[in-house]
Formats: sequence, C-alpha cells, structure tokens
Amino acid sequence: MSNPHDFPPVEQWPMVTPPDCPLCQRPADVVWIGPATYTGGAEVNVWHCRGCRHDWHIPVTRWPVESGPDCPYCLTKVTCWAAHAPDTPGDLWTCENAHEFVLTPDGDIVQPKDAA
Repeated sequence: MSNPHDFPPVEQWPMVTPPDCPLCQRPADVVWIGPATYTGGAEVNVWHCRGCRHDWHIPVTRWPVESGPDCPYCLTKVTCWAAHAPDTPGDLWTCENAHEFVLTPDGDIVQPKDAA
C-alpha cells in the first residue's frame, strides 16, 4: 500500500463536495457530469448547475509519484495518481502509456471492464 507521501498535498486533491456554481454560487444545485477531453488533448471534469443551468469545466491535474502501483496492463513503474475514482471507492491511477486503473483502500487493483 502507498504511504501518504506518495500523494499531492491534501489541499490539491479533487474536491469531495461539488464546487460553487461560478454564476449563481449555489453548490447544492451542482452535479458532476463527467470527464471530457478537448481536441487539443486537455482533460477536464465537467460540472452542471441545476439552478441556473450553467455548465463549466475544471482542468484535471495529475501528480507523478515515486512509489505508486505498477500498471497492471504493461507493468510499467511510471504511474501517476489522477483523482479519486468517481464510481469505485479508491483512487484513479494512470501510467505513461495512458492505461487507467483504480487502487482501492485495501490495495486491490480494479481494471475497467472495457480495457484491452
């Protein structure tokens, strides 16, 4: 299992609660739509406010770590902690070859079903 120093500072982690809507400032009406990738390759998380119907994005930030889990697909040791996994309790990780996987708090690796 990773030690706490493998992760970025807590203040840089993805939000546990939705952000305030930049237009109406009502966090109770904000929902996460999902991830998106722009044609230039920039990855973002997309949010929607049910109150004022405004959509916006927040850039995805990835932090390299020195002792993350090896990639279960290609076995590379070069992995990055990406975010908290939205659908599985645990953390989303990526490797230098763009494979994604989830590491649970128990240390189990969960691979997406559609992964090759």
